[in-house]
Amino acid sequence: MKTTGKYLDEVRDRLDLPSDYAIAKALGVTRSAISSYRTGRTVPDDLVCARIAAALGVEPMEVIAATNYQRAKTDEARTLWESIWGKAAGAIALTLTLFAVGLSVAPTSKATESGNGWVVRNTLCYVNCEIDRIVSGDPPHVQATCVRSRSLSS
Repeated sequence: MKTTGKYLDEVRDRLDLPSDYAIAKALGVTRSAISSYRTGRTVPDDLVCARIAAALGVEPMEVIAATNYQRAKTDEARTLWESIWGKAAGAIALTLTLFAVGLSVAPTSKATESGNGWVVRNTLCYVNCEIDRIVSGDPPHVQATCVRSRSLSS
């Protein structure tokens, strides 16, 4: 699991910032707050976590779960936050992988003209429903009705 310091380093690298002072300005906090995050005296609140996530292009829940894991006082709480972090990070990885696959099978104008575009639309709908299922924590055998399928199939 990533630490707050690791996320801050990623923000610095992603935004090409020269210092912790610049990171603080980008996140709307003080330089001393960044120092406190790095030393572990405090952890960012949810709003700062959301700003970190936005800077990195990740789901806010990933960063929120990681910081709550650091803040947790019991093993039970750490286990819970680690599970949430894993689901958020896993869903992001799955989304990126499936997005790449979706691009490789995107309908061409010929497929659409021949009437085979529905295969791709239904496949992408299935992928979206699976992502929703993973994020919600439903087990694989749960077959929920996907609202997206109705909007994509028309």
